[in-house]
Amino acid sequence: TYATLAEAQAAGAVDRGWLPRGLPPGTRELRLAHDVDSSRRWGLFNFSPGEGDALSALIGPEISLDGLECNPPGRIEWWPVLLRKRLDGERIKATGLRAYAARDGDLVFAVNWAQGRAYYWSRE
Repeated sequence: TYATLAEAQAAGAVDRGWLPRGLPPGTRELRLAHDVDSSRRWGLFNFSPGEGDALSALIGPEISLDGLECNPPGRIEWWPVLLRKRLDGERIKATGLRAYAARDGDLVFAVNWAQGRAYYWSRE
């Protein structure tokens, strides 16, 4: 858990690959988790809506989450139930989240632009 992006960077979270590079400078309230036996990772962060352009630069066009799987370890209590197991794209979209594949790498982002909150995880 990190209060700011600067704190996460200083701790090496970006260099270790736990946190995507290029997040908005004002990113805050970060929570990260990763599987030490694989490259799987999960995270959430808040950002200022005015910095949405920086986040947009990391993602491609909107995708559907229907049928995708997201299986974080149970120890990640802060991960939303809505984003666990087999995903229901329409139900997720109804909450205001929009899904995107990362331009680089294997991450999926679920972003609520109005709230300034985003989740990301590795594709399985």
